[in-house]
Amino acid sequence: MHLTNSNSSIIGVSLSLIPEQPRLERAQTAVSLGRDIRVQDNIEPTFFHLPEEVHAKIICYLEFRDITRIAKVCVYLRDLVKNNKALEIAWFRRFPSPRQYQLKTIVMTKDSQQLRDWLKPFANRDTVESLIEQQNRTYFPALLLFTNSKLMSQCEKFKLEKKTKKSEHGFVNGAKFSPDSRYAVTCDLGAKVKIYGQKTGGSWKTKATFSHNEPVTSATFSPNGRHIVTASFDGEAKICDLGDDGSWEVKTTITHDGHVKSVKFSADGGHLMIASSCGAVKIYGQKIGGSWEEKATIIHNHRVNSASLSSDGRQVLVVDEKNNATIYVQEDDESWKVKGNFSHHHSLYSASFSTDGRHLATASGDRTAKICDLQSNGSWKQIVEVVHYDEVYSARFSDNGRNLVTAGKDCRAKIYGRKASGLWVKEATIKHKDAVGLAYFSADGRHVVTASRDKTAQIYGQETPGSWVHKATITHKGRLLSATFSADGCYVLTIADDDKRAKIYGISADGSWVKKATIRHKRQITFATLSADGRHVLSVDESGKVTIMSLSDGSSSLSSTN
Repeated sequence: MHLTNSNSSIIGVSLSLIPEQPRLERAQTAVSLGRDIRVQDNIEPTFFHLPEEVHAKIICYLEFRDITRIAKVCVYLRDLVKNNKALEIAWFRRFPSPRQYQLKTIVMTKDSQQLRDWLKPFANRDTVESLIEQQNRTYFPALLLFTNSKLMSQCEKFKLEKKTKKSEHGFVNGAKFSPDSRYAVTCDLGAKVKIYGQKTGGSWKTKATFSHNEPVTSATFSPNGRHIVTASFDGEAKICDLGDDGSWEVKTTITHDGHVKSVKFSADGGHLMIASSCGAVKIYGQKIGGSWEEKATIIHNHRVNSASLSSDGRQVLVVDEKNNATIYVQEDDESWKVKGNFSHHHSLYSASFSTDGRHLATASGDRTAKICDLQSNGSWKQIVEVVHYDEVYSARFSDNGRNLVTAGKDCRAKIYGRKASGLWVKEATIKHKDAVGLAYFSADGRHVVTASRDKTAQIYGQETPGSWVHKATITHKGRLLSATFSADGCYVLTIADDDKRAKIYGISADGSWVKKATIRHKRQITFATLSADGRHVLSVDESGKVTIMSLSDGSSSLSSTN
């Protein structure tokens, strides 16, 4: 069974295995108003005539919401859902393939003892051992991650425990955890890069430090977590590799003309895109032995502001100083050709592909966002223009590609949905009292969080397809700087300007969103991020002090699953 396949079955049973039903005996007849009426006795529901194996197969095709309802119908269906882990698998199936890969990485890179250590902060011993016993089952990643999210939702408060000593940096302008959550990297305007690793027992220590000649603008992990690429103002990019002994070492240095504007790994981690302001976008591939070599160069006619790579690594989206978004596609002969070009009349603030690479969204200062779709002949066509009353700062797709959310200076965020016909229609408008700086979907696409200058973040949830309702408002002392979901979409981390606190809100057992924890610094918090496994948060204040904290159940007793 492949968890990434939405049509995969829990039990491999063909409908041809349904036994032939016995023919009914001749039914009794009666006469009414001069006509014969045939009466059949002892008619049972057709569904329950089927074998249990077929029941399980049918249920595995249902959505999470429907399975939840079915489990409440009767004891038989409840046990059927439970025994076949149908709920857990349907929950996991809501995530698109790249996110499933990321979540599975959390589980598959841990041995039994590491999994026990990971579960202990939120689960009692019986629950932990019950889960570990199923480690070799194909459904184990879905079971473990679903159970973890359920336990965290049942927790009323998170307990925060500091796991690092405070370190002095320059102004930290970037920090990320690795996909497996075992490492973290920070970069700063003082040209330094620091890599942290988690030790046995949960504490973190510095694993490596290296420098650039100019301030570092970004540091990014590869999808498998074994490479970090950093970029600096002087056009230099460095690739640092993780050794089998757990050490990190810079193995490759790449030099570009102009500032490095964007770096991006392909979904499989085998290719790397680096775009520089001079107009050159280069694709690198990893050779046997680990070194990286240039595979292709795309020369753009104007200075590049940003660039992104599609998940399959075959499409590059370039945003330039002329407010153009240009799509380059790799042909079968490995050359790169222009397949689409979309312009705005004012500053082009953002442009991005959907996860499947079939949709494109742009956001501009000309008060519009555009949605463009890939056509069957390989060309791109504008489908919808989203209009705001003022500048549009961002337009982002949900991971499943079914929705888009825009954020604007007009105090609004707008949610659009893609129908089965391919049409995009507006589903909701989220209103604030000041400009909305950004808006994000949760990984499963069921929630949206907005961050505004009105000192609030708002969370909206999808009740049914096309219907969105307000779930929570998070208030800070200053304008919101960021609001991000955890990898499983079950809680949100927010930080704000002129505020020494970061807040974590989480979804509770009844579906409401409540405050779970507050992170406090002595100075303003400028950056904060969550680990993919949901167990750590890294925060940075304006002095450059980096703190990594672990999350655990702050209740009086640990939860249990029944």
